Amino acid sequence: MSIPFLPLTLVASLNRTLKAAVTPVPSAFTGSEQVQDWGGRWWHFEIEMALTKGADGRRLSGFLAALGGAAGRFLLVDPTAAHQAGTPGAPMVSGGSQSGNTLLSAGWVPNSTPLRSGDLFSLGAGAQNRMYQLTADVIVDATGNATLSFVPHLREPPLDQAGLNVTAPVVCLRLTSPVPTRIGRADTYRFSLTARAAF
Repeated sequence: MSIPFLPLTLVASLNRTLKAAVTPVPSAFTGSEQVQDWGGRWWHFEIEMALTKGADGRRLSGFLAALGGAAGRFLLVDPTAAHQAGTPGAPMVSGGSQSGNTLLSAGWVPNSTPLRSGDLFSLGAGAQNRMYQLTADVIVDATGNATLSFVPHLREPPLDQAGLNVTAPVVCLRLTSPVPTRIGRADTYRFSLTARAAF
């Protein structure tokens, strides 16, 4: 079963947050804190949809209702990626069995800096789409190779030569709660939804 894309043209605004499974434990005696980092990191989105009318509003209401709350999944192209500069080439994973917060890659335009810290890329397809944010500039050597540093960490090793999506990074999301249909006068519709990375 294919996973639908949320219509990006109907997104008015969004908040994107990288959540972390971190628990601070304060001392009752000194007030100092010990921080337990459990390692989990995931994207959380708050999405405000644009005002829609008539059939468009009902169609979007049906799209969201069909997800069935947290049971369903949908894909979102992060809109900020449209402003990423540079000519990437055809970047891909270089070597299997990689893990952590770095990735060896190849296929970039040699001697370039196609992406900067804060830019996004994604790996995978369908339900396996994972989105990452760079924490350092991508510096490509003379042979087109570069080591990427990013968050969150890889949850599973990507396949060797798997393509990196740097022009329209995609994340697979699931709703954190059902979305109410707010119906106004003149057959207008508004929707606000919250979602998190689905894995």
